[in-house]
Amino acid sequence: MLDALSFGTGAWEVRPQFVDEFDLPRRHDDEQGGAADYAMLWPERLWMIELKTETASHRRGQLSGYLALAEHHHPARRIDLTYLTPPMPHTPPAAQTRTRFNHLTWAQVIPLITAVWGNGDDADRRAVELLLAALDGIGTDWSTWRAARLQVVPGTEFEAPVADTQPTADPFKEAMALVDATARDGRQRALGHAVTDLQDLQELRLSLRQAICASPDPSPRPPRAALDLERHDQRRHGTHRRRRRDGYELRLSRYRKPIC
Repeated sequence: MLDALSFGTGAWEVRPQFVDEFDLPRRHDDEQGGAADYAMLWPERLWMIELKTETASHRRGQLSGYLALAEHHHPARRIDLTYLTPPMPHTPPAAQTRTRFNHLTWAQVIPLITAVWGNGDDADRRAVELLLAALDGIGTDWSTWRAARLQVVPGTEFEAPVADTQPTADPFKEAMALVDATARDGRQRALGHAVTDLQDLQELRLSLRQAICASPDPSPRPPRAALDLERHDQRRHGTHRRRRRDGYELRLSRYRKPIC
């Protein structure tokens, strides 16, 4: 239904592969990379969905970046992108030969949500009730609203997530301290920072790389310390427990050759 609303697509003949936090790797070290919230993949098509509940989280160049990276990594697929947000002004990405883009608001999608889940069991109906209340709260003090509402609901399965560690006060500052330590002793380290999504971790990686490369000589950082995002591999254990929980870690290593 969302695909039909976005692009007029009919019934799917083949069931797609669904991906949560769809990784769009950078093409080179000085590029950020991207991570669309959701993606559906068919042999001939990639459909990405990016969600926003706050207009302030809109990033300039994010949408065009998604499409460019998707075209690069999926040359045999048609690329579609649905942008689902509150009402907001934005500049659509430039149309390309293999890409389509459509902007929808949450108000347009609410009828689809109620049609699919509104007549389900108690858990479905409660989920719809909470979601619609959240959407109705868009534009208010979202952090306060979320903290007040997303608690344990008696008699249901819905619980507020609990972090396993205290959030890092300043992840950039902490990471730069790890860079200096790794440059000195050569030990590989990972940053234990609870990011909200992969996109935030990619932004942090790029800002750290730029800071390392901008360090003046004779700083040990440029030739001696580098960092990367490493995806979880079940054959190995991560340096930090967040890799095992979230699937990615920001890893710091010492290199013999300059990285900038």
